[in-house]
Amino acid sequence: MPLPPELFRALGTLCESPGPERGRVAAALGLPGVLDAEAHTGLFVLQLPPYASVYVGPDGMLGGEAQDRAAGFWRALRLTPPAEPDHLAALLGLYASLAEREGAEPDPARRLMWRHARRTLLQEHLLTWLPPYAQAVAGIAPGFHAAWARLLIDALSADARELTAPCAPAWLRDVPELPGREAEGFTRALLTPARSGMIISRADLARGARTMGLGLRIGEREFVLSSLLAQDPAATFGWLAGEAAAWRARHARTAPSALVRHWLTRAETAHRTLDDIHRAATEMTHAP
Repeated sequence: MPLPPELFRALGTLCESPGPERGRVAAALGLPGVLDAEAHTGLFVLQLPPYASVYVGPDGMLGGEAQDRAAGFWRALRLTPPAEPDHLAALLGLYASLAEREGAEPDPARRLMWRHARRTLLQEHLLTWLPPYAQAVAGIAPGFHAAWARLLIDALSADARELTAPCAPAWLRDVPELPGREAEGFTRALLTPARSGMIISRADLARGARTMGLGLRIGEREFVLSSLLAQDPAATFGWLAGEAAAWRARHARTAPSALVRHWLTRAETAHRTLDDIHRAATEMTHAP
């Protein structure tokens, strides 16, 4: 039985700026804890911004061709894209609207058209990034936001089972894998989820610095990671290899699909690459 479209719209509103009405939505969904403005900013602004382009784009940055692709989907439906067409709230709101149109359409051919549009949105603009994103949220934001992430993935997975098995779109498969260590942009590629198969947040880098006993510089993630590599490359590559292994295990625990296999393969490749670099760096460190 299809889930109510309003569920997806409600889940989307909870990654927008919190307010009294968001608290009522959270209570209606039965989410535990309190919707806290500071925690919201920390998660969705500083740690894990809820934009598809950050996680499926080839450079791991907001905007670019990944955002343009999302805007193109809105235009294909003859809708004016919002200012942030790849924001999770906008995508879930659109998904809910398509489900409502499908349910209300009396003509079988047009109903099939709306169903196809909903399936495309689900497969290409939601399931391409939300399962690992939800796992990243649960990893750094226990309580309310972890419950929100689990409910979101459960809802999308239920609809995926109803519609069809999700496949990995060609544009996602075409995102390059990690380059060699000496290649320009290697550090940026490590922080690009679509290339490395892992999501490394500011909180993860801070945890890594504590684990390795290294100094944590304040700045963008690439600057922070470069600083850790400069302080102790062997230890940092070892930590990164461990992160890749952890992400490989997370993907492996997810219900299998072509999309999950894509993320799993990227994480496996990253782990092999980083483990090899770690071994070489360790040998160099201990060389006479």
